[in-house]
Amino acid sequence: LKMSRPLVPCFFLTLIARLAQGLDNGVGHAPPMGYNTWNHLGCDGVSAEAIRRAADGIVERGFDKLGYRYVNVDDCWAVARDAQGMLAPDPTMFPQGMRAVADYVHAKGLKFGLYTDRGVWTCGARPGSADSFRIDARTFADWGVDYLKVDSCNAPDDPKHAIDEYMQLRDWLNSTGRPIFLALCGWAPWYAEVGSVLGNSWRVARDVNGFREVWNTVSINSRLSRFAGPGAWNDPDALISSTGGGRVQLTETQSRTQFTLWCIMSSPLVLGLPVQDLSDFDVETYGNAEAIAVNQDALGRQGEIIWQNCPPKSIVDLVREANASDYPAPPPCQQVWAKPLFGGDWAVAMVNWGSSPSMVAITAARLHAMGFKDGVHIRDLWRKADLGTYTNGFHGNVRGAGGSELYRLSPRRLYV
Repeated sequence: LKMSRPLVPCFFLTLIARLAQGLDNGVGHAPPMGYNTWNHLGCDGVSAEAIRRAADGIVERGFDKLGYRYVNVDDCWAVARDAQGMLAPDPTMFPQGMRAVADYVHAKGLKFGLYTDRGVWTCGARPGSADSFRIDARTFADWGVDYLKVDSCNAPDDPKHAIDEYMQLRDWLNSTGRPIFLALCGWAPWYAEVGSVLGNSWRVARDVNGFREVWNTVSINSRLSRFAGPGAWNDPDALISSTGGGRVQLTETQSRTQFTLWCIMSSPLVLGLPVQDLSDFDVETYGNAEAIAVNQDALGRQGEIIWQNCPPKSIVDLVREANASDYPAPPPCQQVWAKPLFGGDWAVAMVNWGSSPSMVAITAARLHAMGFKDGVHIRDLWRKADLGTYTNGFHGNVRGAGGSELYRLSPRRLYV
């Protein structure tokens, strides 16, 4: 996929090439999987008990065996800085401190994540890390933090300042000697061009609070596939379930399509939902080992759109809509996404953004271009069914209202 111009000025790319030491933390070889409080709780109810429940839920459901390992506290945990200048957690919600919470999570065989902001204040008006990167990096390491999300509220949003600040925090985290997955949260696609030297993942768009935002974010991320790979991932935000009880919610069809797209885009699979209270449908969605295998594939390639009839829209217009919180409804169109997998297989997703069911096809010519010269064996990953061998293209009947299908394509086996 070609883009008409760089997302950030070449000056900043030169600056990064000259000054960056690289992240060098040895983590994030596959997209991270786990839980985060924000889409589930927002600022309400963020507590040690909520984190313990999330950790318990991941283990009880067997999600840890599927790769869900991180249990992350988002915003609204800190209330002040103590006399030594260290961030202090809310004594009511975290009465034993953050180290005790991390120890509980670690005892479950999981990893602990935390949140800060490079600004003076976080998005939830709690103390941020501005001018305190050194002491905060050491504090997080001492607490046993394995994953750090760094937001950008109340901080300079121009690329030069953002790059410099993320670079400082990266280097202080490196200096602790603790491998901490560093998740940048600047809500802009230009991070993709510089993200791999600053962090392990970077948010490419605004928060996803509904299906209109899913469409906007996916449309932006579809332009950024070349920047993602092992250790460095485009992040389109956390997952939203169809189970009630969270801060945000999608329909069953929409939540499954979000998961399908996040899998084929090699996106972080972070559950922003009530893990212990999931519906059977959502357990089936987030517990699908074959779909997760697409996301976690060792090749580490982000999937791309190989066919669509959706109207073109520039990334500039998409960003403008997001920044204004003016999200139009997804257009009534269809797409075919494809992601190469280690060993020669491919994953293919068909997405129907329209309201009515639609037949979506992948042609024989396209299959040949993907390397399937002698036919292809197709497995339906949601129905967990082998569909047989095809030599002249393939089509799927995709439900409307944001429906999708996910397939794994393997070379036809020829025996002599």
